[in-house]
Amino acid sequence: MTSLLVGVETARALSMSWQIPLVPINHIEGHIYSTWLSGEPIVFPALALIVSGGHTELILMRDHGMYELLGKTRDDAAGECFDKIGKIMGLEYPGGPKISALAAQHVGAETGFKLPRPMIDSPDFAFSFAGLKTAALYALRDNPNILHTHKEAFAAEVECAIIEVLVAKTVLAIKSYKPKTVMAGGGVVANKKLVAVMTAALTTLPNEYRTTFVNPQPRYSTDNAAMIAVAGLYYIQKNGLPALDSWKTVNVDPNWRVA
Repeated sequence: MTSLLVGVETARALSMSWQIPLVPINHIEGHIYSTWLSGEPIVFPALALIVSGGHTELILMRDHGMYELLGKTRDDAAGECFDKIGKIMGLEYPGGPKISALAAQHVGAETGFKLPRPMIDSPDFAFSFAGLKTAALYALRDNPNILHTHKEAFAAEVECAIIEVLVAKTVLAIKSYKPKTVMAGGGVVANKKLVAVMTAALTTLPNEYRTTFVNPQPRYSTDNAAMIAVAGLYYIQKNGLPALDSWKTVNVDPNWRVA
């Protein structure tokens, strides 16, 4: 909340001082628009998978500014799960990239472990990762030698469990809504295996569900100013410029949702 207040008050002050309009942009909307920075054409309707440390959501985008929330996490976000399990494993924050780096060192398709894939078979678009975090905690508690003898394999299992759920839910949404484009945004999208598995899954879909997968460059996956600028550009194109004194009505709302 404090960081939001500082950011908004700074923007309000600059808007007033420079006499330029202030355009409020939702953080999640910024992650959606990060895919426009790829240079690839986005055709509507589009399906957006947002995966970060604080959010895991599937959003249907029918046009600029038109969003429908299909499903979100009921507890931990995917990135949060990565980071918490990383902490349990004794890895530095953020744990996600560290787990991914360890997983890349594992050789072979089998890990020797079987962590749960929460809600992977549920017929909705909701996510849940708290159970996976707990299962990882119990596995390491019951066999602490894992971190000395099979750390890479365990990291690979954690990564696979999270990715399989994300891909399965995305495929389910594709089969239900038949989007022309599938977009992925958020810090977790910097995970190379997620992009590879998602790409493979989408290319093997029957022709009636074929779609284009677009994801931003890794530097635009995490929070950045460029994605907010792109979202602001499309907001202005659709709604026009706000009044010069729009700064007077812009306030902090940590619960602001795009859909």
